[in-house]
Amino acid sequence: MGLVARRLALGIVLIVTISAVLLLSDRASRTGATGSPGTPARKWNLDLLEYVQVLDVEEAERGIREGLAEAGLVEGRDHELRVRNAHGDMPTLNTLVDTALSSGADLLLTLSTPTLQATLRRAGNVPVVFTFVADAIAAGAGRSNEDHLPNVTGVPTVAAHDAMIDLVREVLPRARRIGTLFAPAEVNSVVNKDLMVKAAARHNFEVVALPVNTSTDIPDVTLSLLAEHIDLICQGGSNLTASAFASITRPATRVRVPVFGYLTSDFGNGAVVVLARDYYDGGREAGSMAARIIRGERPAAIPFKPLTATQLLVNLEVARQIGVTIPPPLVARAARVIGG
Repeated sequence: MGLVARRLALGIVLIVTISAVLLLSDRASRTGATGSPGTPARKWNLDLLEYVQVLDVEEAERGIREGLAEAGLVEGRDHELRVRNAHGDMPTLNTLVDTALSSGADLLLTLSTPTLQATLRRAGNVPVVFTFVADAIAAGAGRSNEDHLPNVTGVPTVAAHDAMIDLVREVLPRARRIGTLFAPAEVNSVVNKDLMVKAAARHNFEVVALPVNTSTDIPDVTLSLLAEHIDLICQGGSNLTASAFASITRPATRVRVPVFGYLTSDFGNGAVVVLARDYYDGGREAGSMAARIIRGERPAAIPFKPLTATQLLVNLEVARQIGVTIPPPLVARAARVIGG
């Protein structure tokens, strides 16, 4: 082989070697690997921010922890997870977001629409992953599931309104008027109310919706709602009504008006039928998204992933108490039944 040919061959080998090194370096930077594949380069500080303390929030939190673990991340080695709950107080919620940021949070996980909104106002460039949010677009997180704020991704969990109306028709075939309460100050509550009204209209139902502004308003407003000659209450999700759901079911039960709910926590608080999103699964997906960010992916490149799974829950004890018969095929489909 001539001198020129040998130099050309050596040059090709050098180019191939450099390309391989650059490829491995790029992979390491995208995964955050230091030694073993998939191990983050450093320990991340994660803050989980919650607005209210209800069963659905607990389920989502459990799912987040499971999602992180399923992704191979070990708490204490790869991340620390701090949980902060405002217990329904908005000034406290704003303070919790500021505290998380000043404490060096590398990533914020949010549960509820008010929590996401408070975080978006303060987070700057810190990555945010949300779940337990009815409509992230209405909350200001982006324009679509693919076109969103560069530091935000998550799992929208809009309620299954059409499926709920089908259940109402199955249980109460003669019903025509649905009552509901909504919180005007909560974007998620207004979204749920509007979607319920549209779904009901598609099935020839009328919806009577009355506003509530504080938890102390709920018993009196519920009495006003019951005076509207409604056939049932179908209570859309909101932080205000979720934390005071029994204040709706107690007066409704006294006058034998069934209450249908959208949250798992409604199941043990007097609802006859609940069609809830699987907030545990939503949390798992959010935990998985957080793991991807920890390993180097950009939130901007991770589309929102709406939650579609639901759980049907039936309370036969309350149904018998108010004289409502739940069709056996519906009971057979239920994931959980009280009084079966």
